[in-house]
Amino acid sequence: MIKNINNTPNVSFSKAHYFCDYIELIALINNDDIVSIADIYDRFYDDEKIKIKINESDVNLGDETSNVNDKWETRIKEWFSILNIREQLFKEFYPFLITDETTIKLKSNLNNSHKLYIFLLLNSNKKYISKKRNMLTSDFEEFSLIALKKYLPINAFSFRFGKSMLDYDRYTGKLINKINLLAQDLKYKTQYEEDDFNDGDGGDGGLDLVSWIPFLNDENQNNMQVILSQCATGDEWFKKQYETNKFTSNFINFKTKPNNAIFIPYDGRRADRKFAEQKEILTDVLLFDRIRILNLLQNNQDDITSLQSFVEIVDEVISFEEDII
Repeated sequence: MIKNINNTPNVSFSKAHYFCDYIELIALINNDDIVSIADIYDRFYDDEKIKIKINESDVNLGDETSNVNDKWETRIKEWFSILNIREQLFKEFYPFLITDETTIKLKSNLNNSHKLYIFLLLNSNKKYISKKRNMLTSDFEEFSLIALKKYLPINAFSFRFGKSMLDYDRYTGKLINKINLLAQDLKYKTQYEEDDFNDGDGGDGGLDLVSWIPFLNDENQNNMQVILSQCATGDEWFKKQYETNKFTSNFINFKTKPNNAIFIPYDGRRADRKFAEQKEILTDVLLFDRIRILNLLQNNQDDITSLQSFVEIVDEVISFEEDII
């Protein structure tokens, strides 16, 4: 189930959360074993990103004579410090134990709350998943839809619009047919040429989830709140923010500009809990990241853990154990 785990992340060190996710994945696949700062140091050394080899005894926060690459020691300690903050903030969802900000270990008894966190963690590390990655992506859309319904008022309508094989999805089949049905639901007119679409195009046009909040007892639904959402699991998720614009510019004549939203499985936060990639986030986009999603799902865990990927991927990864760290 796990592949290429010795390939450490290749992203900017300013985006520490990607490295924190990598450490959590290492702790996950090492099951009951403790993962230390020195263990993570060794992984980056083995991946030829560090040129100085250290021993376990060399990692001493107060030892100025330690033969340690100071830059890397400081960097990895910062990652463990952020993991300690995660443990405090995610509370009952957090499946790991952090000790003295120097070690991380998977908890021995994992419940559904922990599995929700692990599901998002695996979506954040899909490049290390060897099979069934598409199932993770599809279930992340369903995961996000449930969170979106919890965020919106009870009278809101919310549906998946992306590719799906689920019988109960409202929008299925050819893209042009899905657009027509959505326009009909919203009581808006379409604005496209039929030759803009290829025959058999069953894509999503850049839209994964759609929601709207109707005005009760009013036939005229113009100028109501509409939310167009993307679900993005790649580390260049910020590029997905623009994709829903095709609906407003090319497909449907909206009477009011819809809100754009994006769901990501990352805990994309710095130690101060501000967004690490704030400059990449569009000012008119609602962002749902790991902690926001989990907090919305506290009372809907049964709806989530029944998804296929929880049995076929999450549980399998939990039972997987790497031979040597």
